[in-house]
Amino acid sequence: MLPRPPQPARLDHDLYDARHAWRTAAPRWPGDRAAAAFVLVHVEAVEIDPPPGALRDPGLRGEFGSFFPDYRSHSLVEYGNRIGVYRLLDLLQPLGWTVAAAVDGLVAHERPALVRALAARGVELLASGWSASRMITSAMPPDEERGLLARSLDALAQAAGARPRGYASQDYGYSMRTAAMLEDLGVDHAVDWPNDELPYAFGPRRRIVMLPAAAELDDAQSMLARRLQPRAWGATLATALDWWRERALPGSVLALPLHAWVAGAAHRAPPLRRALAVTPADAFWQATPGAIAQAWRRR
Repeated sequence: MLPRPPQPARLDHDLYDARHAWRTAAPRWPGDRAAAAFVLVHVEAVEIDPPPGALRDPGLRGEFGSFFPDYRSHSLVEYGNRIGVYRLLDLLQPLGWTVAAAVDGLVAHERPALVRALAARGVELLASGWSASRMITSAMPPDEERGLLARSLDALAQAAGARPRGYASQDYGYSMRTAAMLEDLGVDHAVDWPNDELPYAFGPRRRIVMLPAAAELDDAQSMLARRLQPRAWGATLATALDWWRERALPGSVLALPLHAWVAGAAHRAPPLRRALAVTPADAFWQATPGAIAQAWRRR
């Protein structure tokens, strides 16, 4: 599918219907909460030797630039899988926050015990492509993209014992074909596309419930790509949470993206804890992405 030429009052694609969300009347969530909320933890892998042509988010390459072999990036991301993800769970869950995890296929393939540990703690598992070394773009050949998505779903199914129904992309990477491929693979909800605050039907056949991610609060985008200091990021997050509690659109969703190797680091966890202390978790309807999508469909 190619973008359409610009036309008045129309989108340049057919992935969702145009609307003015600010004027969209939506019922409140269970518990008379205006907003639903959850934290999406990205559990990632970086390949030391990615295949030729593979693309990684250039904003997250670090201050030393690109080099091979990139042991530093690999080690940092591995830290998240060994330490950071558990630190985040131990911080978030006692405070009452619902946690979902976007797990790369390579992580599920190489660390099935980690996947099972997440599931045992009540974490909803979402597929997330194959690795942080292979972000999906429209430059990726269709057969390669389809195979990558299928392999990631299969790896998570094998590790967890159940095929995931949710998806969250690697570094917000989509091609013009991704939505149709996800529909074909049985995905029915996704946490991506930071273009709204209310869920909406997504994909050529509108089979996916899109839960827009709060990408401006994303720890990696804020602290690594935009060089915001941890304390400043924490203060920004605290302000946003307080705003959402007081002024959230009825029926909206706050999906907070964190990365196990970023917010899970020891020096970044305290600002996160202080930010979450400002607004109690029960100010929102705490629910998994799958539960939110199901409730949205019923309504």
